[in-house]
Amino acid sequence: MTGMRILGRVTGWTCIAIGGIQLIGGVRAEPGMTNDATVDSHIRFMGPVFAGYGLGWLDAASAPQPDLNRMRTLAGLMALGGIGRLVTRATLGRPHRFHDLLLGIELAAPVVVEVVGRRDHAAR
Repeated sequence: MTGMRILGRVTGWTCIAIGGIQLIGGVRAEPGMTNDATVDSHIRFMGPVFAGYGLGWLDAASAPQPDLNRMRTLAGLMALGGIGRLVTRATLGRPHRFHDLLLGIELAAPVVVEVVGRRDHAAR
C-alpha cells in the first residue's frame, strides 16, 4: 500500500471519528468550548460536515493510485481552517491550548501531502 493511501485512510477515518464525536458530544467534545446552546449547535452541525470531509479523504485514497490532486485540495482546505484559527488569534486572542495542536496539524497538512506524494512518485 502506498504512503498516500495510508495517509488518506488515516486522515479520512480520523476526520469521521472526530465528526462523530462532535455530533454526539457537542461542546463537551473539545476542551475550551463555552457551554451555551449556540456553540453546542454549531459544533453538532459541523461534526457531520467534518465526517463528510473525511469521506472525501477516503474516496481520494481508494484507488490503487490515489488522486493526489484531490488530496492536495483537501489538505489545502484543512490549511484554510488553520488560517481561520490565525484570524481568531489576531482578532480575539489565543484560544484553548489544545487548538495550538490543531493549528499545527492544519498548517502542516499540505506539506505532509506533498512529501508523501513525492516519495510515492519516486518509489514508482
